[in-house]
Amino acid sequence: MATETRAGVRESGLPPSARATHTTPAGAGYLPSPVPHDLLAGVSASHRRLLALAAALDDATVARPSLLPGWTVGHLLRHLTVGARGHTSLVQAACAGAAPIALNSSDPAADDPTAHPGTDSAERLRDDLAAAIAGLERAWDATHVEVWRTGLGMCRLEPAAGSRLDGPVTLADLVFLRWREVEIHGVDLGLADRGGPGWADLPAPYVDAEWDWTTARLPERLPPGVSVVLAPGDRSSRAFGAGPRPAVVRTSTAETLRWLLGRLPRPAAPSGWPDLCSWE
Repeated sequence: MATETRAGVRESGLPPSARATHTTPAGAGYLPSPVPHDLLAGVSASHRRLLALAAALDDATVARPSLLPGWTVGHLLRHLTVGARGHTSLVQAACAGAAPIALNSSDPAADDPTAHPGTDSAERLRDDLAAAIAGLERAWDATHVEVWRTGLGMCRLEPAAGSRLDGPVTLADLVFLRWREVEIHGVDLGLADRGGPGWADLPAPYVDAEWDWTTARLPERLPPGVSVVLAPGDRSSRAFGAGPRPAVVRTSTAETLRWLLGRLPRPAAPSGWPDLCSWE
């Protein structure tokens, strides 16, 4: 997370004020930059919340089922650890000038819930998670402004369009994707009884970023000849698709995102809402 204020001089891209408050850098001294300060501040805050939640868990809690079928709380914590390591490798490859690597190029077995039958202790899970997050944030902090400007990774973003190939994404996009991973899986943990988040607890800056990202990709996920109007009430309504009679999704932004991100069980969705192709 490095910026460059004058030739050859680098300094941390996330100012101390932003690290302390987790807000977008602002003020008379702030200049536009290819470094995604707002995204980095947002994911840093999400990491801190995740680590605080993990620190309060015991072995019995990490062994219990999460909200994702077939995944325990421990499986999801391991998944978030593997994800952080994958992002670290990708950033380091970009910094080294190597060809872009895929975000999902790590050992699949390391992220397979069946390969980890829930025997990891809560202590080991949180220690591994903390180490992986620290490594990723160090990698971001060491990234030069020019790498932020032109560095790329590869990520499978549009399976709904029929392509199973990885496509290029910028490092800033990847910071957002890590933020998404932490926020959504934080809800997936199903730890509301232990102080964990629900859909209504997602931070507003993340919700805004997710809304922009997900709605931009909504047309490719709609069935042919189908259109939809998103009418959350707390932001402008928008229409997508090409059908002559759009379905109207009239619910809160949080519930709309829950539907768009595949976390609203089909029986719970109103009958008029269209089926969507996969979002991941």
